Amino acid sequence: MIVLKRKPLSELFTPKKILLALTLFLLVFPKGGIKLGGIPLTWGYLLLVGLSVILLMQKQFQIQTSRLQALLLLLPFQLIAAMTILINGVEGVGFTFSLFLSFFFFPSLFFLLLSPALEKMDLTYFSSLIKKGVFFVSVYGIFLFFFKLTTGKLIEIPFLTINFHDIGEIEGKCNNRGAIFKLISTYNNGNIFGICILIFLSFYSYVETARWRRYIVRLALFLTFSRTVWVGLIFSEMASEYFVKQSKRLFFFKIIAIPLSIITLIVGAAFIAGFDYHFFLDSTLGGRITQLQTIPSFSFLSDRPFNDVLEIVYLGILEHFGLLGLIAYLAAMLGPLFLIFAHHKTISPMRGSLLCGLLTYLFVSASDGALLFIPVLAFYWFCASLALRYKI
Repeated sequence: MIVLKRKPLSELFTPKKILLALTLFLLVFPKGGIKLGGIPLTWGYLLLVGLSVILLMQKQFQIQTSRLQALLLLLPFQLIAAMTILINGVEGVGFTFSLFLSFFFFPSLFFLLLSPALEKMDLTYFSSLIKKGVFFVSVYGIFLFFFKLTTGKLIEIPFLTINFHDIGEIEGKCNNRGAIFKLISTYNNGNIFGICILIFLSFYSYVETARWRRYIVRLALFLTFSRTVWVGLIFSEMASEYFVKQSKRLFFFKIIAIPLSIITLIVGAAFIAGFDYHFFLDSTLGGRITQLQTIPSFSFLSDRPFNDVLEIVYLGILEHFGLLGLIAYLAAMLGPLFLIFAHHKTISPMRGSLLCGLLTYLFVSASDGALLFIPVLAFYWFCASLALRYKI
């Protein structure tokens, strides 16, 4: 007689297995999935929805004080966004759905439902996943960059490296720099790849001991040929010197030396690649100059139907939610940072590395924050919640 024993769900879905799956489909293959009515349904986001359903079945919830405060700081923007959309309507269903996920679903998941799990999470195991994941997408991105450069073709793996309904459309996703095609890795867009990796860069650099691996990741960021990513890299390096390496005595020397050295490498390599000074002194700000028209015409509350948030995130928020909405947005996004300092007199290097990622994202948002694109804000709110962990 053969007896088949069914493993309990607690063994099939252990915290480590869940964390591995989320890393695989959010960090490594964030775009794999399908589209339903023009709305991307990625495996990573579907996993998060499924996880939230399971967590909602719990009889009781535990939430750390600092995370509850972070949720409360989000509330004003949530109310303004909801009321604005109800009154003014929407023009883009896909981005409206993304707005809901970014500012209602993800914060509730990471600050409330996952609060106990994040407190108990094995940081050593998590660090190993981040090291492997960030390094993999960087190496794959470099390979794909030179493959495209030499063959003129891209490798697309439906349902994994690309959404099934986006097959053949990567060429049109603002990745072409003329003679150079941006490094896109599995993110399908150079800017989105760069922004996401910048959020984790300081943490990755802290936990990764091999210097050559850290250089590979930075090379991948350079090959995005995104001026936003390049400036974000400089900012991240300076922030890491202060909050992670905590080299305060040499900080003012390094705050000059680090940008100069990186800028020299970037300018030299860019000229070799065929770009001239016009690339760095673009009077149109990469096509964003028209977004500045929002400044003189803003109102206290917006009367425009919601469509999308522009590359310059702060102007996009101002346009669609008014000045009051921008103030509420800043309170929501800066809230976790203030709470980190309020609840922790000393900032450990690991907490400091997560703080650097949050600061870097808020910095690059003045140029291109890719606010409503997968998986940017999922990473932001996760890192914000992890940074608020009691012991780290």
